[in-house]
Amino acid sequence: MPSIMTTIIGATSRNSTSARATIIISTGVESTTMSKTITHPTTSYLPSQQIVSITNLDDIIVGLYSTSAGQSTGGDNGVYSTVSEQPPKAIDGFLSTKYLNFGNNGAPENIRNNSGANTGFFVVPSISNASVAVAIRFATANDFPNRDPITVTLEGTNVTTIEALHLGSSWTLIYSGPTGINSTTAPARSRYVPQQNFSNTIAFRSYRLLITSQRGLADCVQYAEAQILGYV
Repeated sequence: MPSIMTTIIGATSRNSTSARATIIISTGVESTTMSKTITHPTTSYLPSQQIVSITNLDDIIVGLYSTSAGQSTGGDNGVYSTVSEQPPKAIDGFLSTKYLNFGNNGAPENIRNNSGANTGFFVVPSISNASVAVAIRFATANDFPNRDPITVTLEGTNVTTIEALHLGSSWTLIYSGPTGINSTTAPARSRYVPQQNFSNTIAFRSYRLLITSQRGLADCVQYAEAQILGYV
């Protein structure tokens, strides 16, 4: 199986309201380059009347490992079992896909407790440059309940460069608690679990979601969806 590596070249300012990040995805056989625009946050904010999914498949998203809330990135774009299980699958809206992260295991089949702790992603939503997150909604993956994430942190930031997104000082904690996946009885596979609501009134440009514990002994953590919900 070819190795997979994702590299973000950086974000360069185009004007006072936007920046462009270039991402190169290499599979060991070929490389694909894509560019996305990061819009700087604004000071004005008018929430909609309806809670919506802040994240979607078109967003810039970077997988993380060896990273905890309030700390700088310990590692990014780690080991994934297949191309189809990379970070974008956590926010693509499909229960038939999943995001799988081996953390700092370095390889599959290294079974240990909480192997997926301190893994996750940061994401730059394209739907709005000033969204207010008030809930998360997880969905279980298709197999291996011991890989289910049980607790999670969510942070927000208004920094405007990819480099700053890797700094722990950039992030403000919004939520720390359950994912909604039952910790004692494994729920059905490829199913949404109860939405977890929390209090927040601050608008953020980007978000960082990190798993802090999982159900049991496994070589990785996995989930079909990790939606961030709120007002835009």
